[in-house]
Amino acid sequence: MSIGVIGAGAFGTSLAISLAAAGRDVVLWGRDAAAMAEMQSARENARRLPGAGFPERLAATGDFAEATAPDTVLLSVPMQQLETLLTDNAGTLARKTLVACCKGFSLRTGEGPVSLISRILPQAQAAILTGPSFAADIARGLPTALTLACGDKECGRRLQEQLSTRNLRLYRTTDVTGAELGGGLKNVIAIATGICDGLGYGDNAKSALMTRGLVEMTRFGTSLGAEPQTFAGLAGMGDLITTCISRHSRNRKV
Repeated sequence: MSIGVIGAGAFGTSLAISLAAAGRDVVLWGRDAAAMAEMQSARENARRLPGAGFPERLAATGDFAEATAPDTVLLSVPMQQLETLLTDNAGTLARKTLVACCKGFSLRTGEGPVSLISRILPQAQAAILTGPSFAADIARGLPTALTLACGDKECGRRLQEQLSTRNLRLYRTTDVTGAELGGGLKNVIAIATGICDGLGYGDNAKSALMTRGLVEMTRFGTSLGAEPQTFAGLAGMGDLITTCISRHSRNRKV
């Protein structure tokens, strides 16, 4: 079983490490060919995840065709770069199973990652992997649970089997809309939580903000067709808690 990972940032690299350690053949791609050659030689992503060594079955490359040869490709690029990546490589990616590993919405169209994939590449199978998932923990082999959302149940089952590892447990759903919204909306609440901490309002206020924030996320999501239980799970409450309280959270610190 082979898997391609597009995007050699911290999250893409951590997923590649976990999958390769579980016995998958993984090809990790980044746009800087020289940097990828250095990773392949050093057997680590020293810039993004220093000290997290590459398993034997992980190959780093600057060759896009090599990384997209597998049928399943993870797209771990910044949300605002996803549309260009899909458009520029439509011929290569058109019939692949594409798993978005980014969160948020296109500033140009307002679409989430799966919506973008489905519009630009309607023949591709589209899914999203989301939830509380700081890269450093995944790369260290620490237990992490995520939501895998795919509108096609059979494709979702296959991806769950392909992408589960010793430290990655995936919970499957068909509620793609809820998963997309949860991963983006929680950032708004996390920024507010950071402001709350900065003002010294204390833990009571922060807990209230997170709780009422989750209510607002759920109301907003269900008005757009999402299932309310999605926001009570990893894609909603789970990701919200991590982003609001973790010392690693950029949204809380912003």
